[in-house]
Amino acid sequence: MSTSTARRWALRGTATAVAVVVAAGTIAAAHTIGTTVDPGHPAGRTVTPVPAAAERVCAGSALRLSDDAGNDATRATAVGSPEIASATTGDRVERSELQGSTTGSSAPTLLTAPAGDSAPQVAGSTVQNVSEGDVVGVGAASCDDPTQSTWLVGGSTETGRTSLVTLANPTDVNATVDLAIADANGTVSAPGTSGIVVAPNSQKVVPLSGFVTDQGATVVHVTSTGGQIVAHMQETVVRTLTPGGFDIVSGGAAPSRTQVIPGVVLDDAEGAQRGEDTADAGPVLRLYVPGETAARVTLGITTADGGGTTVEATAEPGLVTDVPLDDFPDGRYSFTISSSVPIVAGARTTTPTDDGRTDLGWFASAEPLGRSTVTAVAAGAGARLNLVNPTREDATVTIASGDDTREVDVTSGSTATVTVPSAQQLTITGAQGLVAGVTYQGADGIAGFPVRPATEVSSPVRVYP
Repeated sequence: MSTSTARRWALRGTATAVAVVVAAGTIAAAHTIGTTVDPGHPAGRTVTPVPAAAERVCAGSALRLSDDAGNDATRATAVGSPEIASATTGDRVERSELQGSTTGSSAPTLLTAPAGDSAPQVAGSTVQNVSEGDVVGVGAASCDDPTQSTWLVGGSTETGRTSLVTLANPTDVNATVDLAIADANGTVSAPGTSGIVVAPNSQKVVPLSGFVTDQGATVVHVTSTGGQIVAHMQETVVRTLTPGGFDIVSGGAAPSRTQVIPGVVLDDAEGAQRGEDTADAGPVLRLYVPGETAARVTLGITTADGGGTTVEATAEPGLVTDVPLDDFPDGRYSFTISSSVPIVAGARTTTPTDDGRTDLGWFASAEPLGRSTVTAVAAGAGARLNLVNPTREDATVTIASGDDTREVDVTSGSTATVTVPSAQQLTITGAQGLVAGVTYQGADGIAGFPVRPATEVSSPVRVYP
């Protein structure tokens, strides 16, 4: 979270402050660099950062590579609009739309909580049920902090699969973006993956097929210099001539020896694999080792009713690995991945829909929560909050919405799945070290997103000459 800290605070009168400190240092030097109280030690002063507005960016609408008439397949066009829910510790949340570019736009929404006496927090999420042409299904995503590094674990460029990386720059300076892409064969080397310029307060859409073709398992590491970026990935599937689902890949946790995917929906996975072109319809855990040593992985799978099992796997360095997860009963699961080396992870599942098609869901790993977290769950079918306790201590989590509060016991190593109000601000306390995610499950498909912890803010610092 440190990369977003700079956006949360601004130091007003910097030049004046520096001049005062330098002057103080000069005077102190004339007196043997010290004070009469503490001689021999440099004098300093405490600088309190001035609070600034808080910002997060929501993924925007579903995308297709054509206009309304089916022409111009090089430009992404927004399809419909998502439901958006927002929350803040400040007075209000302002919404605005980032501009598009020549590559199209998903019309991402910028959530801004204006600064008050202290720095506010802001959070949000989106969900969209879309059915237009080949873009059919349910997609959900978290609204995220701008950052200089995002891991997108998901996507495919096989025939009938369209994966689009969206790069939103909410800052006032150009962002220069590099995409490090890996697939089942290793690192992808292709022109155009580096030096992608995203103008201030705008979004650029980048088709993954421009760099890698006919690959069923991809991972993209997005890095930026200059302006900070909010990156998502959208995947749309067409199975022969039948729409096969749509979803948004949210950024996952940075490489670590422990990864937690807090909410994964399995719903008739066997039924989703019937018919033509369903080789990628089975549920999988996707792993990628960015280092040079193979990973020995233990996957712990738990449910809210106390059920669980473990799966052992190996992931080779530099190669994207899909671990099949067949033969599990329907339910909402959490995945805890323990690895011998740092790793990134995500999960994909597929479900039949009531209209005889299928939908896919991508579920990202999540970072641990802090003492207090605000969030909001966008209104969608079958929304549930999933809490995972990977710590060694039992926890009692309090979920507050307005005047209503609810306590949830989450014992060490367990998962709790609860119903929470949609489109309302939620405050989660007592969940320090726990991981949370939201899942959707309905007649039209499945989706989910990780709950983001509170953004770190700067505290007063001591400045010395």
